[in-house]
Amino acid sequence: MNSFNDPLLFIKAPPVFHLPPNVKVSVPVEVQMDAVEEVQDESTSIYEIRTTMSKKTLAILEKLYFLSKPFQRKAYRPLVFHMEGGIYLQGEVADVDDDVVTLIIGEGEIVTYPVNKVEKIVWRGVEMK
Repeated sequence: MNSFNDPLLFIKAPPVFHLPPNVKVSVPVEVQMDAVEEVQDESTSIYEIRTTMSKKTLAILEKLYFLSKPFQRKAYRPLVFHMEGGIYLQGEVADVDDDVVTLIIGEGEIVTYPVNKVEKIVWRGVEMK
């Protein structure tokens, strides 16, 4: 065994040997150019680009999705939702579906509002950014 084949580190895997630079041989590879395939653009994104919502509404929608997860629902309490028309609701986010948010207010009372009606979300007296 020569110094090129001595193991430096043991990794549970098939053996790999590196040859010195002067021993390496290049092998020609044949490429067939006869079959040309047309490639169609496919979208792999599962999200649609929302063009009907403003940037402010999209930011609030992202916050609502974040707050609807189980851990965040427990950690971010109490939340105050400022709605259009000067309405303040204190509660937590139960569910968010596209353009509609479901809130749990008080002792299990469930209220549903459109996302574009939510003006801001306040947690511990500070607006969530």
